[in-house]
Amino acid sequence: MKVSFKVRKLVSDLFEKNKVLWASEISNILWISRTITHKALNELLEVGKVEKIGKWSHTRYKIVGEFTDVIKEKEVVYQEEYIPDFKAQKLLNDIFLKFTPEGEILEWFSGIKKWCSSRDLDVKDKVKDYISVNNYIEWLQNSCWLLKAKESFWKCFEKVFLDKIFYADQYTWREFWRGKLSELTFYAKQSQNKELINRSIDEIFIKLECIIRKKKFDAIAITPWSIDRKNQLLGFLKDRLKILWIPFVNVIKFYPNNIAIPQKSLKTREQRIQNAKNTIFIDDSEVKKYKKVFLIDDFVGSGSTLNETARKLKEEWVERVIWFAFVWNLDLDYEIINEV
Repeated sequence: MKVSFKVRKLVSDLFEKNKVLWASEISNILWISRTITHKALNELLEVGKVEKIGKWSHTRYKIVGEFTDVIKEKEVVYQEEYIPDFKAQKLLNDIFLKFTPEGEILEWFSGIKKWCSSRDLDVKDKVKDYISVNNYIEWLQNSCWLLKAKESFWKCFEKVFLDKIFYADQYTWREFWRGKLSELTFYAKQSQNKELINRSIDEIFIKLECIIRKKKFDAIAITPWSIDRKNQLLGFLKDRLKILWIPFVNVIKFYPNNIAIPQKSLKTREQRIQNAKNTIFIDDSEVKKYKKVFLIDDFVGSGSTLNETARKLKEEWVERVIWFAFVWNLDLDYEIINEV
């Protein structure tokens, strides 16, 4: 039985960069079994892409026709190769994820190596920097692993109707751009891919469950979406949250002329406030029973929609509205919503 094209391509591409490899190296870098690795190598041997060097336990594989002094050159590469300690590798396995322009998912230490290689960056330095950014974000998190919005948010509105604001991931991780959850949720929402949507929700569900139980909310409100998608991220989340047995407030978007105007198409905060004020409505006869409501969104830019939704909830006698978003940005001058 032949290996898949994907595995064969991954192994072949690895030789283009490394020239000489042990079978065990390939298995560890690509996270594939030794059996699959040897099958792929045998197929590459058959078509003359690679050849063997040495015998038995000393067998290596090299790309055909590259250089003569293979073993000597390979030993130099070994001396220069950076391998982080176990603790750092384990952490990177948990926190690193990027998409390539072709849609390949780069994960774990092998992922950040490839990401650095494509940008001609020093792996050792970037691993250190990435872990440093992660440690700073962890330092800002509360007991439910959530970030709390800065007070600067309250300066952007004449009146803020939200009592507290939490979010799960910072949109920009310095020069690394999006963090793991931000990257995953961004492409989950854009692609409407069910697997990515569920992975994104898996990343934050335990945090949501923690804050919901800790704050003892009477009900949950999901921010209505203005763009119809076959697979809605927030729709999937709502279905998952039903296991907590907490009622949902029915929040709807209504456009008088049946022309949906997405928030990201509006350039000023005033336009977005106006849009939210005239298109979002609470359509729920039970809402007056609820004193504390948990309002959820995915990506948030100006916060105008959420603040107006909170205002309308409080007009229905809800006393406290606490907001949660998958992704936000501490820098309020940068508008995430324009990208999503």
